[in-house]
Amino acid sequence: MDYRKYQLGVKEKLLCLAAGSALNGIIAWLFYRSLWGMVLVPAVYIVCRGRYEEMQQKKRTEKLLGEFKDTMQAVSAALLAGYSMENSWREAEKELFGLHGKDCLMLAEVHRMNEAVRMNEPLEKALGEFAERSGCEEIESFAEVFSFAKRSGGDFARIIRTTTQKLIGRMEVEREIATVLAGKKLEGRIMNVMPLGILAYLTFTSGDFLEVLYGNVLGIVIMSTALGIYLAAIKLSEHILDIQV
Repeated sequence: MDYRKYQLGVKEKLLCLAAGSALNGIIAWLFYRSLWGMVLVPAVYIVCRGRYEEMQQKKRTEKLLGEFKDTMQAVSAALLAGYSMENSWREAEKELFGLHGKDCLMLAEVHRMNEAVRMNEPLEKALGEFAERSGCEEIESFAEVFSFAKRSGGDFARIIRTTTQKLIGRMEVEREIATVLAGKKLEGRIMNVMPLGILAYLTFTSGDFLEVLYGNVLGIVIMSTALGIYLAAIKLSEHILDIQV
């Protein structure tokens, strides 16, 4: 599996299409009061699909990193117990199955690496191929250090222990940041929806007041400009709250 790209299934594509169509319908009614606004469905679908892919990709990466941390802890424990490097990864496979079950992403990857070693393929090569597909900077860095240590005879137990400690520290910092920003993100979502709510409220309660903005070129230009500013504000708010560790 290539973890750098999330592939949508048929149901997920239909879900994005339904969400995009509904969102486009709201925009067409509030900003243009015309069915011609529905011509934006393909563009809105692409945006919804991209956002959904990004969200699922992030969730999968977080899951992979968490399982990679457990893998490193299992390998480190096996090394301290006196197992060889190759046998430590076999022990890690058993540990992962007990911790996460068959749905574990790293379980499949560790099993693939162990099978490659049984076929006389170097462990560092199999690990490097996985690191490249993972798209995670931490895993790629570990694979490079591991490969260098394998060639030069480094202290594997210390390397894995250090990698695990750094990964745990990074995940703890991300968790603390997410906790601090949770309230702000909720406020941001509410503020993103408020303009649509205000426009809908004015439409229902003071429809004549907005009538001049619909059905003419000047009104279309004004509402399109307002829509563009609204979307730009949403993008800016998300960018501000997107803090990377």
